[in-house]
This record gives sequence, structure tokens and C-alpha cells, in this order.
Amino acid sequence: MTPSPRPISWLKNPHRAVTVEITIFFYIAGMILELPVLQQYLYERAAKELKINNTSNTTICSPNDLNSTGQSANDAVQEKASQYILAYNLALQLPAVLTACLLGTWSDKNGRKPLMLIVAFGAIVDASVALFTVYTDGPLYPLIIGGGINGVMGFYPTMVLALLAYIADTTPSKRRAIKLAVLEALAFLSGTLGHFSSGIYIHHLGYKATFWGILSLHLINFIYLLFFLPESMPKQRIEQSGKCLTLEQVKSVYMVYLKKRDGRWILCVLSLLSVFFLFAQYIVTTLGVLYGKRYPLCWSAELVGYFLGTLLCVKAFGAVLGIWLGSLMKLTNYTAAQIGTLFLIAGLTMIGFSQTTFLMFMSCVANLFSGVPQPCIRAQMSQMVGKEEQGALFAILASLESLTNFTSQLIFNPLYAWSIANVAWKYAAGIPFFVNAGIAVIPFILLGVIRCAGSTPRSGKHKSLLPEPIEENNYKCTEAGEEDKLLNPSAVQKEGCAYGATRNQNPLA
Repeated sequence: MTPSPRPISWLKNPHRAVTVEITIFFYIAGMILELPVLQQYLYERAAKELKINNTSNTTICSPNDLNSTGQSANDAVQEKASQYILAYNLALQLPAVLTACLLGTWSDKNGRKPLMLIVAFGAIVDASVALFTVYTDGPLYPLIIGGGINGVMGFYPTMVLALLAYIADTTPSKRRAIKLAVLEALAFLSGTLGHFSSGIYIHHLGYKATFWGILSLHLINFIYLLFFLPESMPKQRIEQSGKCLTLEQVKSVYMVYLKKRDGRWILCVLSLLSVFFLFAQYIVTTLGVLYGKRYPLCWSAELVGYFLGTLLCVKAFGAVLGIWLGSLMKLTNYTAAQIGTLFLIAGLTMIGFSQTTFLMFMSCVANLFSGVPQPCIRAQMSQMVGKEEQGALFAILASLESLTNFTSQLIFNPLYAWSIANVAWKYAAGIPFFVNAGIAVIPFILLGVIRCAGSTPRSGKHKSLLPEPIEENNYKCTEAGEEDKLLNPSAVQKEGCAYGATRNQNPLA
């Protein structure tokens, strides 16, 4: 009689109910909390170096308080702090571009857990260096070194890539969308809490205690990954694949775009659109702290945190609400993305013209559906590649995210510093936001071009430009006769052919 297999313990079971949810909560909370806190610390260090010892809002924001060069004290601090923030973010983001691209495909052969441990360790080093700098009040270059180490070890894009791949490894296709939705909700929740609490911690506890809290979050995450998270890939598969990064793994990344497929040009255009939307996303996180502290807003650390938290919360709610409303109204991916783009343009423009706290928080309402375009575009891209190419596509998207963040810092931090120093205009500080609003017009137009390119002359309906979804049981789905719809998957259902299987339909893909 054949003995029954031994049951897998909860600790070693990658299919248990709770796995990477704990990781994404602690990692995102630590990262979101650190970025605005670090920016505000650099702002105060810049004021100190300029001999503006009283860093209260009244003194720095006074337009009549001039330094030796004739600039207002506020503009001088803004310009110097912008340079510090730019240097740190370049060191953080630039290495992450290459790391995410290479290690993403490496994890397909060597496991997801090692990759997450690498990223978590980089976050610990970064937070430790920041804590050391705050304690010693020494030079700022160690901060840049710490950010560079964090970037070399992958930073946020690589962690998200590993988390998505882990879920794909351990969750059946029918439950995958629900699992990813839970991860997205946890990311929004931890990010919102991080933004809201950043100003409160600085005001009541100071920078030392705040950075201790950030370091603790990353340490808890690392300990959980090391001792409590099982590997999602079978051990024999990892042993057979070897440990080194091979040329074939690197080749699989760029072959996503070189491989002949239907609508390949659309895949390239959608990648370009993703970059444009990321630009608009990062401009607020890049300049939100400096813009809020500048005259005439003169926000405290608490108010800056409240604004960033409110904006993230509203965009998260709006993305979910927008997709739900689009499903009810039977909107297509492209239509929903275009509507979201209009909200994005309105929100950025309103921020640029805001001179009061009320208008700034009202701009959050204008940004309500600005989070809809990005998940729609990513889902469309995921539908265009095969199941075996999903990991490579995730790696490309992660690298694009890091590269866009890097480029955003390189362009808009100097533009912001130049605008407030040289442009004699009431809304000069809003110029980077106006520029991004103008850039967002480009994807709005290109989305319309894609729609028109897929319209049939007779019916005027949008013909599907994407490969037909294939069931896991090899049933072939026929075309629905309408535009391929993420927001209304039932539109592509046919008799005897259920929707969804190998193509990942989740916006996080």
C-alpha cells in the first residue's frame, strides 16, 4: 500500500492564504514614509547651510526676506534643496533601471525569494545610512551612497516585479485577479498611511525617531522574508536552472518587442504612453514637498503629509471607481484611458495654479480618475504577449518605471529651481506641472490614433488589435466583434469558450 504524502507545513506552504501580503505592506509603508521625510530633512539642511537658522514657515516663506544675492530666502532654500533631492534620487533610480531589467528575468530561473531579500536588504542599508546622517548631522554624501546601494539592489520596481511573479507562481488563474487586487489595496493602504503619518512623526517625534521607525519596518519585512516566506518555485527547478544570469535571460527581455506578433507596433506605442503617464505620476512626488513649503502655501510637515496622503487615497479610490463605472458603461480600455487622461491634465494644471491650501486639496478631486490610464495600458500590454513572456514584460515595465523616475528628476528638479529663480511670474513654481499637463496631451492623441487604426470602414466599430485569448484547456476564443475590453471581459465570451486564462487581465500586470 502506497503511503500518503506528508502534508506540507504552513510555514513551508507557498499556497497558504497569507504570503507576500505582509511583505508589500511593510515594504511600501517604509518606502513611502521615507521619501517625503528625507525630502523635508534635506530641505531643512539646505536652510541651515544657507545660515537661515529659523526654519519656521514665517521666516522662510517671507517674500521680503532677501539674501545677499537678491533672491528671497525661500527661493534660495528651494533651489538648494532641489539639488540635494535630485542627487539622491539619481543615485537611487538610475541603478534600479538595469537591476530590475536583469534580475527580473533571473528570478524566473532562480526563485522569487532571493530577489525580494536582495531588495529588502538594500532598503535596510539606505535607512541605516539616513539614520546615521541624522544622528551625526554630518555631510550629506553618505545619503547619496546609501541611495545608490538601494538602487543597485533593485529598489521598488524590482520588489513589485518579484511580488507579481510570486503571485503568478502560487495562485490559480481564476483566483489571481482577486489576489492581485488584495495586494493593490494593501499597497494603497500602506502608502496612504505612510504619507499621512510622515508629517505627524516629524512634528511630534523628530527625524531621529522617524528614521528609527522606517528602519524597523524594513527590518520586520526582511525577517519575515528570511524565516517565514516560502519559495514559490519548486526546488528541483531552481537546482536545474543554475544560479548565474545567462545571455538567454537577457535576450528574452528585448525579444518582447522584436518578436513578430499581431499589433507589435501597438505594444511599442503603449510602452511609450506608459512613460508619459509615469512622468505625470512622479512630478507630484518629486516636487510635492518643495511646492507645498514654498510661499504662498508655506505648509508645515504635517500638512505636506496630509496632502500627499489625500492625493494617493483619492487616486486609488478613483482608479477602482473608474474601472467599475467603465464596466457598467461598457467602455473600452482606450476610452477609459482617454477619460482618465483628461482628469490628469486638469489635476496637474490646477496644482500649478493653486495659491491656497483649499485649491491644492481641491486638485485632489480633479485627479480623481487620473489613476485609470496606467492599469488599462498595462493590462493591454499583458494581453499582447504570451504567458512565457509575462516575466520579461514585467521586467521591462519595472525598468521603464525606474528610468522614467530618473529622467523626471533630471529634467524637472532643475526646471523647478530655474523657474523660481529666473521667471518673474506669480505661477512660476507651477511651470513643471504645466509642462507635464502638456505632455499628457500626447498620450490622449495617440490613444485616439490607436482606436482609429482599429476601426473598420463599414461598421465604425473597433476591431480587436490584440491576439485572441487562449483558454488553458486549449479552447480558442473567437473575436467579439468589438474593441477588446478589459473593463467588460464578458464582451469577448463566446459559446463554449470562457474568458481568461493565460492572458493576465489584472491592471497590476
